[in-house]
Formats: sequence, structure tokens, C-alpha cells
Amino acid sequence: MNALPTFPKANTLTARALLSLLNGRRVVHSEFRCETGSYRLAVFVESLRNRHKWPIETEEIIAPAGDTKTARVATYARYYIEPSKLSALKIQFGERLTGFIASVRQFEVGR
Repeated sequence: MNALPTFPKANTLTARALLSLLNGRRVVHSEFRCETGSYRLAVFVESLRNRHKWPIETEEIIAPAGDTKTARVATYARYYIEPSKLSALKIQFGERLTGFIASVRQFEVGR
């Protein structure tokens, strides 16, 4: 990691996406939409990667689209932070990371 990652504002969907990743989750659009009502996970991940410099990985998933008549397949992304990088970030940020997580959770409860 060259640039030190920065934190988005706690009261944003970008922060909620980061919280999921910091919890070690592998997040896909459909889960994020169910949790937040937002269809924009890829935009938040792009912001976390490029603006905030978080080391987010993408796993491309190819699966049946659910349309049994045509048997089409869909391609979608699963986002995550590599466990070893996540451990290093937790050590590096320490209490600052804990404070960010608490702020985002407080925002989620207040909604």
C-alpha cells in the first residue's frame, strides 16, 4: 500500500460499504441493495479504491441468471479486502478504525 487509505464520512453509503468490507465480508450488489436500498455499490467501491485508496479486490462471478427459458448467465462482482491486508490495516489504524466503525454503526442505528 503506497498511499495511506482515508475514511469517508460516516453518514454515507460509501462508509457503509467500507464497513462491510472491514468486517471481512465479501459483498455483492444484491446484498448491499437489501441492506441499504442502494443500487450503487460499484460506485461506492470505485470511490473507496480511487479516492480513499482502500485495497479492495474484485472477484468476478459467473452464474445462471435465473431465466430458465434461455439459460443465460450473468456476470457480477464480489468485493472484498484480502484477509492479510485487512489484518495489517486493523493494526495500522487501531483505535481510529474502531472509532470509524462505531460512527458508521451509530449512523445505521439512527436511520
